[in-house]
Amino acid sequence: MSAEAGHKARMSNYRNVTVLILAIGLMQVGGGILGVVTPLGLSDLGLSEEIIGGVAALYAAGFMVGAWTAPRAIAAVGHIRTYAAAAGVVAIGALLMGLEPDAGLWTLVRLAQGLGMAWMFASAESWMSSSTPAEWRGRVLGLYHVIAKAAMLGGPFLVAGISALAPAPWIWIAIFTIAGLVPICLTRQGEPARPGKRAMGPLKILRIAPAALWGSVLAGVINTGTLALLPVYALELGTGEGAGAGTSIAAIAMAAAWIGGVVSQWPMGRLSDLVDRRLVIAGMGLVSGAAALALGLFGAGLTLWPVMGLLALWGAGSLSFYGVAVAHGVDRTETADAAPLMSGLLFVWAAGSVIGPPLAGLSFRLSEGGGGLFVFAAALSGLLTLAMLWRTGQRPKASNEDRESFEMAQPTSVAVAEIDPRGEPPADAPESPEDRPHDLPR
Repeated sequence: MSAEAGHKARMSNYRNVTVLILAIGLMQVGGGILGVVTPLGLSDLGLSEEIIGGVAALYAAGFMVGAWTAPRAIAAVGHIRTYAAAAGVVAIGALLMGLEPDAGLWTLVRLAQGLGMAWMFASAESWMSSSTPAEWRGRVLGLYHVIAKAAMLGGPFLVAGISALAPAPWIWIAIFTIAGLVPICLTRQGEPARPGKRAMGPLKILRIAPAALWGSVLAGVINTGTLALLPVYALELGTGEGAGAGTSIAAIAMAAAWIGGVVSQWPMGRLSDLVDRRLVIAGMGLVSGAAALALGLFGAGLTLWPVMGLLALWGAGSLSFYGVAVAHGVDRTETADAAPLMSGLLFVWAAGSVIGPPLAGLSFRLSEGGGGLFVFAAALSGLLTLAMLWRTGQRPKASNEDRESFEMAQPTSVAVAEIDPRGEPPADAPESPEDRPHDLPR
């Protein structure tokens, strides 16, 4: 290939990756709004925290099914059609929720939206994987996670001060979800081949890296459960007046938690490159558990900003240890098996995400002002810390030769594992059974 042709190919790949990151960013703005106004709307409809947690669990179940079935959907109709169909389901669901504030309808819609969001992530991320040259993978993955997180953080502020049962938030969700279709549909880049990696089964992960498995499942239980009820907890803080006060305080609360998680991700990841990653996870569990316990026991008596500080501290410990758990698992496996392992950990996380919200809903009223939500988080964070310390005593850390540098990791789809530079096999590596295409994870 000539130098000019190579330059054109690189520029084409660069534009294609940029388009896909833009599309997911727009989708995440809508997703951030959806994650706040759904529990607030259900609360305004008079539903208990237990039922709100159950609805969140159904969304997680839909997401799990969507992650499972996405490769087959992409193989059948292609990336663009899969993304477009899923975006239509999510957007129509949001409009229906705005038009008809009915708990039964919302429950069914959230199940469908979970599947749709998983299909959108899988379509865009598998396309991104095929368009990202090996030497760009780390930079692209980091940029992708930063933009996606920023979009999700900013979304709820667009509807701050608006009632969760008003039509406007749901219209904004539909607008941003559909807006993500525009760059996807207008790209001139040809669609890639279907994703081919099969997820590693949980029993195999348990044999290879038990700490990675337990870290991933507890990330699903703790974080999804807590975040599902966090907007309702924000209502209990008693600030502001009027129908739209809940969305304002919920947006601030979610932002505080996620900012803590974003700020701590890289420092904790780099620290885990130097010491046993399980000790880092244990320390993060200790920090998040202490912050959660303070919120659970004393949050009702604190003013707004101390609560937000504690939420940021909780997020710094709890919302970033999943990536360290993934890195620990990668250290314990062969390079060719890294992507299947990361994909398998996604399903382990998703299973925890189905369990977490109902438990969080049941715990909500154990302490004044909804503080039981954080008593629940504190108890499980303590369990995380103990589990990591126990595993540290059972098996020494991986040798320096076997350890990979930390990379950001978030549970979105099995396809994102193929972008991760840690899953890039050597050029002369022989094909293994795991490299052959499959429809479903084991």
